[in-house]
Amino acid sequence: MNYGKRIVATTVVVLAGLGAMSLSFRAEAAPAEPSSNLHDYVCKKLDDVTATMRVLNHDDNALRKISKDFGLIYKISGDIKMSYKEENRLRIEGSLGASKAIMIVTGVKQIVRIPSFGLNKTDDLGETPGKRKTLLDIGLISEGYLAYTQASYKGSRPVAGVSCAVFEITYKRKDLDTSHRIVWIDPKTKAVLKREEYDQGGKLNAVFTYKEPKEIEPGVWFPTAIEVTNNQGQKAGTMGYANIKVNTGLDDSIFK
Repeated sequence: MNYGKRIVATTVVVLAGLGAMSLSFRAEAAPAEPSSNLHDYVCKKLDDVTATMRVLNHDDNALRKISKDFGLIYKISGDIKMSYKEENRLRIEGSLGASKAIMIVTGVKQIVRIPSFGLNKTDDLGETPGKRKTLLDIGLISEGYLAYTQASYKGSRPVAGVSCAVFEITYKRKDLDTSHRIVWIDPKTKAVLKREEYDQGGKLNAVFTYKEPKEIEPGVWFPTAIEVTNNQGQKAGTMGYANIKVNTGLDDSIFK
């Protein structure tokens, strides 16, 4: 092989090698497609959770545009003690002015107690699944929630620079509830970073952003703040979360 042919051959080999390296770099840089099965994002290590909630900011007018009752919790002053136990049991304790207030939700039953007002009221929320309090409210997916919902995968989209798996979630019993929600889930932490809630008619009602999730125990991530905006893009309120503890063995009696 003469000198000119050797140069051509060498150049071809080098270019081929560079091309292979380029393809290799591109393959390594391409992010893996997240799972399209919502069951893969279930928080399997959580039985109960307690936290101290505090209203960081709120706008009454913006809250009322979500619903007339949505902003009630933002009227609670000071620290709010939140206790949740699977499945669908919630207790909230706080102060309305100088009065102690307690709200308990267990499945479809809601209890409101304000002793200084002589109030001890129990309401039946009915069979509508959208009225239940679930882990999704605080940014997590549970097996119990998936028992009466169904999800369709909408691909991968970013939230605050994090590539998330996106799902549209509806209820199996559409004769009871036709509302739906779209959630953005971080595949690494299994924490929901964003949730859009749509009403019975398919209209956007509110957007929840779960901020600065923190790993409380291995495999259990929890947001340190949840911000809600209404369907006009107005910031309605932000609730902060601190002193978060999981799996402490909450007694069933506190939900009665």
